[in-house]
Amino acid sequence: MNAQIQIPPFKNVNEPKLIKFRMGNGWSLNKGTRRDRLEILAEILLFCEKHKAKTSIMYKTNLNYAQLKSHLKFLTSQNLLMRDMNKYATTEKGYRFLELFAELSDILRDLNM
Repeated sequence: MNAQIQIPPFKNVNEPKLIKFRMGNGWSLNKGTRRDRLEILAEILLFCEKHKAKTSIMYKTNLNYAQLKSHLKFLTSQNLLMRDMNKYATTEKGYRFLELFAELSDILRDLNM
């Protein structure tokens, strides 16, 4: 009884959603609450749109060095982020993650209303 779930083909980038998040509206669905891991990963990927050094990522995403190291290691191991000469940049796969995360955030926001 192995039923396979069919996922419809993914639509291209929804740039307005990503622009909205770049404008500083944030990812958090519940303001004033702690960020979960996916929100932190999304913030890192969004900030690394252009090559960024560890220090600037750490300050922008408000993480300590140990947390940052762990998240960067995970993101690079999953090919969501690439490292080039001690600078990090979001990959195509990383942008795909951001698109899906933005869609999911919108769906969850609609459900909470």
